[in-house]
Amino acid sequence: MTPGEKKKQIVIVGGGSAGIMVANRLRKKIRPENAAITLIEKSTKHYYQPGFLTLLFDIDKEEDLSRDVKDLLISRITLVTDEARKINLQGTVTTTRSGEIPFDYVIIATGAKLVLDEPEGLKDGLKNGKNVFSFYTLEHALKLREALKTFEGGAIVSCICEMPVKCPAAPVAFILLAEAEMRRRGIRDKCRFLLTTPTSSVPPSIEPYAGHVERLLHDRGIEVKIEFNPSKINSKKGFCEDFLGERIGFDLLSIIPPHAGEEIVQNSEGLADPVGWVTCNKNTLRHRDFDNIYAVGDAGNFPSGKTASAARKQAAILARRIKSHIAGGEPTATYDGNTVCPILTDFGTLFFAEFDYGRSISTIKDSRFNWFLHVSLLRRLYWNFILKGRFFS
Repeated sequence: MTPGEKKKQIVIVGGGSAGIMVANRLRKKIRPENAAITLIEKSTKHYYQPGFLTLLFDIDKEEDLSRDVKDLLISRITLVTDEARKINLQGTVTTTRSGEIPFDYVIIATGAKLVLDEPEGLKDGLKNGKNVFSFYTLEHALKLREALKTFEGGAIVSCICEMPVKCPAAPVAFILLAEAEMRRRGIRDKCRFLLTTPTSSVPPSIEPYAGHVERLLHDRGIEVKIEFNPSKINSKKGFCEDFLGERIGFDLLSIIPPHAGEEIVQNSEGLADPVGWVTCNKNTLRHRDFDNIYAVGDAGNFPSGKTASAARKQAAILARRIKSHIAGGEPTATYDGNTVCPILTDFGTLFFAEFDYGRSISTIKDSRFNWFLHVSLLRRLYWNFILKGRFFS
């Protein structure tokens, strides 16, 4: 900054994985006298969402999956615990209780919300909690965990309503672990397992990973229904129907609801597509129309995976770009779509699918060591290092 130049105001809307990561990385890269960093988040708690899946099978404990947001931010970041209502192109964020918060740069990290109004019957089925479940929130995951413990046989269905969703391989991992659990309990022969996906192949829909997953499912006797787009769920009669009228029966349904951008994005003029994803350049992360508006993590319409791994890479790139802006230079850092997707295949084994916008990167290695890295080590790294930008920039 030149002498006498006003300190820049950087506002981050959303305190999920992406918001916390980018806030901490920005603070490490930009001196406090050059920029103030404010993070707006309505919740006081932050959740380790990958643990919702392992919680179902008592691999993780509920008390290990949350932390206070304030404890995850490094010093000299202002936390505003409030709801952001609207992003104004004139340079302010409207909040519920804290008034207008001005910005020179705003980073939208509001994530993705679950849309429970569709398919028909989804909301009522989840509310009843008898045979329709999900694990994409902690509350729903706890209910599904109890249902799995008392399950004595029948059809277990893992259903993806539509893409994109957070961690698209999680529904695959669920059905593989559910099959392993019933096998471990000695009731595999009393069960039927089915995975449905609205796409033309199983997630992650990139080779060689999709083909490997298909073979795993086939070898384990798990049925797959592709291009199944559910329109109705009848929890009383235990079936899910698609738009073409095809029905699939279930005794236990684990469903991934449709995802959309948060209301603040949809309420802010000119920022989003019809579903509420922030319209950004997939490499620069900058809004297609506004130089001082960026998105990071699940909130953007990037054609990469909506995972914490992708958010981490994006946060590092974005911190470098904002630093260049403030220093008066032209940002050159770009995001290539890098995503790492862990796929848990059995108790004690998993493989990592790493890919970017144009290619697959990792080889398939289904191993116990990978299980240790993801299940035993990653959560501790996440809380203490990854979120805070230590050694992982």
